[in-house]
Amino acid sequence: MKNKTTPLFAAAFLALMLCCVAVRAQNSTPFLERTMTLALHDERLDDVLKRISRQGGFTFSYNPSILQADKIVSYNFVNKTVREILDQIFQGTIQYKARGKYVILTKGIAKSSTKEPQLYSGYVVDEATGERLKHVSIYDPVTLTSTVTDSYGYFEIEIDKPSKDLRLAINKQNYTDTLLVMPSSSGKLLNIPLKVNTEKIATLADSVGEKLRRFWKKTKIFSKEQANIANINDTLYRKSQVSLVPFVGTNHALSGNVINEYSFNIIGGYAMGVRKFELGGAFNIIRGDVEGAQLAGSFNFVGGDVKGAQMAGIFNANYGTTEGAQLAGVFNFNWGEVRNFSMAGVMNFATHGSRAVQVAGVGNITAGNQESPHLAGLFNLSTGSAKAQIAGNFNFAAKDVRGAQVAGVMNLAGKNVNGGQAAGVLNFAAKEVKGAQIAGVLNVAGKKVRGAQIAPVLNYATRVEGAQVGLFNVTDSIKGVPVGLLSIVLKGYHKLEVSADEVFYTNVAFRTGVRQFYNILTAGARPSTFNGEETLWTFGYGIGTAPRLSKKLFLNVDLTSSQIVQGNNLDAINMINKAYLGVDFQMLKHLSVTAGATFNAYFTDPTAEGYKNIFTDYQPNFLYNKNADPDLNVKMWIGGKIGIRFF
Repeated sequence: MKNKTTPLFAAAFLALMLCCVAVRAQNSTPFLERTMTLALHDERLDDVLKRISRQGGFTFSYNPSILQADKIVSYNFVNKTVREILDQIFQGTIQYKARGKYVILTKGIAKSSTKEPQLYSGYVVDEATGERLKHVSIYDPVTLTSTVTDSYGYFEIEIDKPSKDLRLAINKQNYTDTLLVMPSSSGKLLNIPLKVNTEKIATLADSVGEKLRRFWKKTKIFSKEQANIANINDTLYRKSQVSLVPFVGTNHALSGNVINEYSFNIIGGYAMGVRKFELGGAFNIIRGDVEGAQLAGSFNFVGGDVKGAQMAGIFNANYGTTEGAQLAGVFNFNWGEVRNFSMAGVMNFATHGSRAVQVAGVGNITAGNQESPHLAGLFNLSTGSAKAQIAGNFNFAAKDVRGAQVAGVMNLAGKNVNGGQAAGVLNFAAKEVKGAQIAGVLNVAGKKVRGAQIAPVLNYATRVEGAQVGLFNVTDSIKGVPVGLLSIVLKGYHKLEVSADEVFYTNVAFRTGVRQFYNILTAGARPSTFNGEETLWTFGYGIGTAPRLSKKLFLNVDLTSSQIVQGNNLDAINMINKAYLGVDFQMLKHLSVTAGATFNAYFTDPTAEGYKNIFTDYQPNFLYNKNADPDLNVKMWIGGKIGIRFF
């Protein structure tokens, strides 16, 4: 047979659990905030207190002489707090407070003068629902005395020497701001209704920028102060303020809502803004804007714009635009744009561009365009364009550089450079360069260079309007002269020459560069025709120029120097130097002939073994033939050369 008692047992158990939860919640509530319903009909006052204490779970403690125990009381309380019930019964003649397991009743003190401190207390509730509102800001706009309602919507605020027309401001986020005229007597419990402001319901975006803005403007220092910042939209103004630490000063808990003309913080301070001057022994924190001068021993922290001078022993950090002079012992951080001047012992950082001259011991970083010169001990970095950059190590600009880049190691530009680059190792510009590129090792320009490229090792540019000076020069085309060991101009002067002279019957030379100045790489050979001796061969280097004489005729002036080798013998000097003066006649588009005279100077070591007489087939008429010293013989003569050229 089915057990009918099971459902009844389950229902009873559930009801018991709900009662336990309710009792536990009631027990955790402060005595004066516990709610109850009481119907009192012609009952003695002492009996009423007993009923309240039994239902509230506490004990009243009082001197019977302060009460009229046999006073008859008749009230009907529905879901009222103990505080409200006692206030209604005693009408402000009795004071009460909770201590331990007791609610202590004492006789109210009559105020002899309205100039004495007045204590106002009460509840702030939602006008529509009657719900008690926590974290509501209540303050006196004159004295800046303030408080915030607790978790039960209750507040107490003591006003020192209140005026006859005292008004308290009551503010809560998303509710209509209220200005309430206070009664002349402060004894009665107040009940203040607030109306929801449907037009200003706070909506917070989840973007990174909005989160950062909330971080700056609602710094969580103390919950009471944070509530004031969130609730109060009106800006308060004061001529001056003095504080020890944030919220411990003349502006009290409303510091974050006040703009001061002059602000003095012994250790540190927190305010809405500064108009003229602020001094902090350790730090200054400002939610809004700063105008004038701001000085701190450690740091300045500003959530808005700065216009004026800002100095800190460690760092300055600003969320808005910074316009003026900014100096820090370690670093400056600016979320907005920087203008005028910024100096730091280590680093300057700007996330939205810089129009300021920035000087740093280590580096300057600009996430955006840099419109003024930057100077740094190690590096300058800009993700946008840059005006001018000078650094001990390297400079980097992701876009254009409108000025000079000077670095101890390297300069890098993502686009154009208008002003020149100078670096100890490398200059690189992805596009055009207007000005000089001077580097200790190499220069690279992705497009045109209008100026000079000077580097000991390599210069490269797509097009050059100027000069290239270096061991190796490479370009597509040039309006100017490349000067170096080897210059390659793709649209320049290229000639492959096969020639013969009085000593070597077969010579090959390659000319590269431009007609105004080219490099010559030479090689030659003369097979031995007697005594089975090894073939003589030669290799060398030279420079030359080929000015135009007519449409198809060019003058050649060359200087070459070649080492003569027999077999593999390279032990001693055996060098022939030539100065060539001749003409080059362009027969066809890619074919020309050349002929001319040479002045030869032959230097050899007469004591070296293996070097034979090179004048076996032809003996020139020597203009000079003497030993300069025992190890060096010099011969000079006039000779000639004839050859053909290709390309």
